[in-house]
Amino acid sequence: MIVPFLGTEAQLAALIERLPTIARRPGDELIVADNRPRGPATIAARGAVRLCPARETQSPGFARNRGAELAGGDWLVFIDADTRPSASLLDDYFDPPPGSRTAVLAGGVRDVAGGGSLAARHSAARGHMSQAATLTRPAGPYAQTVNCAVRRSAFIELGGFEHRVRAGEDADLCLRVQASGWGLEQRPGARVEHRARDGVPALLVQLARHGSGARWLNHRYPGLFPPPTLRQLARRLASNLLAALAKLARGEPEAASFAALDVLTAIAFELGRLLPNRAPERN
Repeated sequence: MIVPFLGTEAQLAALIERLPTIARRPGDELIVADNRPRGPATIAARGAVRLCPARETQSPGFARNRGAELAGGDWLVFIDADTRPSASLLDDYFDPPPGSRTAVLAGGVRDVAGGGSLAARHSAARGHMSQAATLTRPAGPYAQTVNCAVRRSAFIELGGFEHRVRAGEDADLCLRVQASGWGLEQRPGARVEHRARDGVPALLVQLARHGSGARWLNHRYPGLFPPPTLRQLARRLASNLLAALAKLARGEPEAASFAALDVLTAIAFELGRLLPNRAPERN
């Protein structure tokens, strides 16, 4: 299991304490790839967890690639640092056994409100990190690396994640996987809980970053992640605004707030397409 990390010392300590609660078999490894620019310079053991430096490029793809270099298993299980995995996660990934040409397993993700803010409740209600939203795409389905497993041989064959970008590297890997004749399978029983962003600014920043990744992906795979037309976007925003007003008139303030946030998140995502997706590098 490989977890990219970019946070505080307190968050790192909590992550290292949380990971060993996962049931493991002989040979299973727990690796945290520290992506902080001033993180440790050498590999260190923190109990059952190996902490490895990944300081050169601040991107989750770079950190995951660095962790994968240390791993020795046939499968690489990736989760995000802001998740809480089920104790049986690893066993659930391989029940039933993957097909011989399956390269990616998409685990289940449930957004939880965490601190209970409006933004967090909105993300939980909308299922922002649900695999269903990306696996059911008619063109270019993909698994999100918030919780997925990748066959090591396919990972090496394809060169791992694109590490020079801030977002979209999970979709890119899955598209290359499928173009190379490998397949994807769902494993909804291999579950993690994802802690939703706990404030509106943090949520909008997250959506803007996703929008930046969508633009990069659409450039790399023309037509698979297209922006809406101005008319389509205007209709969507108007529909959400009308929904917010209607729910407010019916005395449903929570639902009205969610509809209003739908407007803001849609705008943030589309404005994010104007932002560069290049990950910062450390000299």
